[in-house]
Amino acid sequence: MEFNLIVPVPRGAAGQKGDEEINGRLWRVTGPHDNHEITKLKFNCISYVWGIGVEPRGSFFDCKREISDQTRPALTAAMKAAEKLHAGSGGERIEAFWIDAICIPQLEVPARFKTLESMGFIYNAATTVLIVLAPTVFEAIYVASSKTSPDLLTLQQMQLLESDPWISRVWTYQELINGHPAYFTTSHPTEISIIPSEKFFNCVGFSLDKWKRTTGSSHLTARSTFPNLNTLEDTIGDLLMAGIFEMPALSILSNIALRSFDPKYPKNRLLACLGALKTEVSWGPPSLTMGALSEKLMRICKDKGDYSFIFTADKRMDVPGKRWRPNPDQPEGAEPVHLVPLINWYCNTGEAQRGHFDAEGLVLENLVLLQQAEKMDIMVESEIDGFLYGDEDGRIGVLPQHETNTSQYAALLRFFVQIGFKGCAECIVCAEGLFFPQENISQEHVVELFASLSLPYVFGNVGLARWKESSGVRYCAGIFIGIVQNEKSHSVRII
Repeated sequence: MEFNLIVPVPRGAAGQKGDEEINGRLWRVTGPHDNHEITKLKFNCISYVWGIGVEPRGSFFDCKREISDQTRPALTAAMKAAEKLHAGSGGERIEAFWIDAICIPQLEVPARFKTLESMGFIYNAATTVLIVLAPTVFEAIYVASSKTSPDLLTLQQMQLLESDPWISRVWTYQELINGHPAYFTTSHPTEISIIPSEKFFNCVGFSLDKWKRTTGSSHLTARSTFPNLNTLEDTIGDLLMAGIFEMPALSILSNIALRSFDPKYPKNRLLACLGALKTEVSWGPPSLTMGALSEKLMRICKDKGDYSFIFTADKRMDVPGKRWRPNPDQPEGAEPVHLVPLINWYCNTGEAQRGHFDAEGLVLENLVLLQQAEKMDIMVESEIDGFLYGDEDGRIGVLPQHETNTSQYAALLRFFVQIGFKGCAECIVCAEGLFFPQENISQEHVVELFASLSLPYVFGNVGLARWKESSGVRYCAGIFIGIVQNEKSHSVRII
């Protein structure tokens, strides 16, 4: 990894090629700094959106490649915000800045790729993260969050925030999870204003919750109306949990799956996941392909004892003893294929899917063997109905209304498809609920179905299906909806 910083040139010192004057001072790129030194340095990280405009090579700090035309205004605004933070707190003045377009090695060399894999380390090591929003978005939040208790955002302001690209980009997740403390500012040309991240989040969460209650919207209606604000709300939940528990990989993958990335740079999706998973410098050679990056992510999870990456839509390896494992050796297509969650739904309980290896292979803990049956228990059917349409206790269903001509199974399938499920449309009936496998499993095979108690949703759990074919044991992930009993959990050998 190569770590560079933008720092002020000492007053009276001679300028040199590549120096830039910003806010009346001369600034210079320094580095690379030693990795062991970084955690002792005090610097501000900058989060912003690149946009589509570019500045030519050499136009800013003698850059070696085209960079975003938003880099200069974002850095300028962040420097002003840092100065205002110092003036307001009276604390130490932090005059070193890290911004991606300038500080990441700009040539296509191993150091560049290693730095991209170490973004979690960089943001985690920063003293402060300064987030630069578009002026119109910032002003809406600034007015509403300036009081002790947040004001409600208007519908128009919520729609404005919903459309802001900073909210939806994949990098935002890892920057928020790793960046403490964080402040919001804007590239407004005159006024310098800042918002602590807590006030920003409180304002958004309060407004979104009030809108849901006022309109009586179902969960799916809220998600379809404000998908990015709902994803931000989930991110805030992960941010709060991150200070208490270690997030499972599936939670990170699920949140980032709802975010946008430039299709020209598909690796950014997994790089952002890597940044959220690991706050140390990336090890080993740089991952130059999606498959290599996927493999590195799975190995990091394995080292943590977290096997939640198993519960993804990926094709499995066709190697004896490893057929449970997502296959990294598959070409990326128009849609992502590496470590893609089965559904786009919030999943964070502060637990990971624990497992361990012994002499005979992998053992997964805290699984429940489901009992296949001709029909579900009556109590389970009633619980699923309440989840879908609400109940007398005031629970709001995920679907807007009860459709008398639609079967419970059809309603569930429609719900799963709307939240990203692309697996088999034929479910398997169990006494405890319904299991939707990722693959179409022939009825000729005897199938074992497991639900993971470590990774619950509000409606059920992720799960795993296992069956035998002539070529050997096969696996695929699935979604289980229903009720399982904790006392029935046990460890399962995955062969």
